[in-house]
Amino acid sequence: MAIDTHYNRIIKTQRLEDESGDTEAYQDYIPALNCHIQPLDDNFSEDLAGSFGKNFLMFCQVCDILEGDKIIDGTDTYRVTGVDSYNFRDEDKHMELIIRKFLP
Repeated sequence: MAIDTHYNRIIKTQRLEDESGDTEAYQDYIPALNCHIQPLDDNFSEDLAGSFGKNFLMFCQVCDILEGDKIIDGTDTYRVTGVDSYNFRDEDKHMELIIRKFLP
């Protein structure tokens, strides 16, 4: 069974386009991408900066997603913190991303 048969969500991505002063401007980058997202951690944890977040693992086709990009899934927003590409049984190339959801 191909790994993409488990993709059950359609997300969009945003990429940081311009950074001027204290303002970050993200622009839509990939408008629709099929994927699967599952929790990587059981609980929210605190970062060094004092913010709280929870890590998730996202599987998708190989595409141009970078660390720092945003993943938008409905009303949920995640930040990409890790990216890697794999071959599953030498036929299904896919990406595995660690994405972090921050508490507001």
